[in-house]
Amino acid sequence: MSSDSLKLVKNHLEASMGDLGVRIYQRSISKLNISANPSRKELEALMAYIEMMVVKLYGNDKSKAIIDDLRKELADFDKFFDKFFGSKIKDTMDHFFEMKGVPGEPEIQQISKYLISNGYEQNEKNLTRMLKQYSKEKIIWAFKWSIINNNIKSFLDSNPAYTQIDVEFFINQMKQNKFDVDDTDIKDKIEKERLFRKFNYMERRESEDEKISRQCTALFNSNNKINYEYIFSDKELVQLTMDFVSVTVDQIRKEHQ
Repeated sequence: MSSDSLKLVKNHLEASMGDLGVRIYQRSISKLNISANPSRKELEALMAYIEMMVVKLYGNDKSKAIIDDLRKELADFDKFFDKFFGSKIKDTMDHFFEMKGVPGEPEIQQISKYLISNGYEQNEKNLTRMLKQYSKEKIIWAFKWSIINNNIKSFLDSNPAYTQIDVEFFINQMKQNKFDVDDTDIKDKIEKERLFRKFNYMERRESEDEKISRQCTALFNSNNKINYEYIFSDKELVQLTMDFVSVTVDQIRKEHQ
């Protein structure tokens, strides 16, 4: 989801409840550690927590009106966002990532002009912002799954004869580290990695997530870094870059022990 969805929540609470609404918003964000570009799951958790807070203050009837109106605003925004942040942008950006790697700001501006020249009805400035947002979310996703995959490899290095309890503990650690993971997905990935190690039936190939993570990490010390300011001005992405480097170095060290 876009960071604009958080602004919408804050503005609605402020309009409905004044300074108290702003304090409820800020407390909820802090309590749940909501990221700057929240996932749909994070936004749902935020709404549930805010609703609980408002009900305590105003009771069911008044709080229902406030929360229902807010949910409607979010739903309308979601429809608008999907209209312009839809398949055409996704397909174009995914193709660029696959063929040329992480796009810099000049490339994003070129993509924006290309889409508009091909009938995409949107202001160039807004479209460029959306393209940057999609690019950042794709990189964040890649970093998170690359880190998780490296952690899975480390888990199997330390627990070659793991038990179900070991797996549950590992998954809980992932969640404590703020990774939005599905238990079944992680268990499947652990099993695939176990079978790969057991049979070694093919050479290990770099995944798309690993490729994007590696490219982005290389840009961190690149002379061309200025063209990727939209990435490196994002605190979450900078932190993920450092986390990725850390787990990658640890994994390489273990492989050579």
